[in-house]
Amino acid sequence: MEIIPGLRYRESDNKILANGEELSASIRRFSELKMVLKKPNELKSDGIAYYMFRDLPPLRESWARFDITVIPPWKVGGEFAKTKGHYHNSPENMPSYPEIYQVHEGKAFYLLQKPSAKEHEILDFIVVEAEPGDVVVVPPGYGHVTVNPSETTLIMSNIVFREVRSFYGPFERLRGAAYYYTDEGFVPNRRYSHIPRIRFEKPIDRSEPLVLDFLNNEDNYSWLVKTNEACEKGFLGVYCGT
Repeated sequence: MEIIPGLRYRESDNKILANGEELSASIRRFSELKMVLKKPNELKSDGIAYYMFRDLPPLRESWARFDITVIPPWKVGGEFAKTKGHYHNSPENMPSYPEIYQVHEGKAFYLLQKPSAKEHEILDFIVVEAEPGDVVVVPPGYGHVTVNPSETTLIMSNIVFREVRSFYGPFERLRGAAYYYTDEGFVPNRRYSHIPRIRFEKPIDRSEPLVLDFLNNEDNYSWLVKTNEACEKGFLGVYCGT
């Protein structure tokens, strides 16, 4: 499928074609997800959980990074396919850097959680359901997991400040996010000491690829670097300090 002109995903061999150049993915295997699964003992064999294509054109020379993630449908112990989950690093004395996603094919649930000073205490938990064209912003201070809740492949892209680093430790120690998505719906993860009720929010509806808008209006995305600007925008009703 075409992501943008000159950039295609080829499902037959799971490669990205960038102006004719074949780009291979980094692989996340089930064995790397075992510590974040609801029922890790239900994982009977290893295999590929999802594909990650990092630092793609047309943003290779930019301060921002453009990535594509492909999540095939699967389940382990009734839990739907998902990413490992992570938090971001932070600029000095500010909440962690935000990130922005767009769905290109399939369906996604974005699970976003804000911890207190104690990683096992969650202050806010947001779920955003997104379909092709939809855009979701991960606000400053939130960790996130993406779930493929369907029987079709999920293809999504993200744009993030190039200096952002991902921290997986809290999700590994607590065996995933504060909620799992399973055949029974959303199920709380009892390893957390405090879990709020889920707050369901809507995505931003867009008709054009986000990365093309970034190329044409780069200054409009300065909040990806300047966390205080992202706080002021109040994405998903989130304002820093509230």
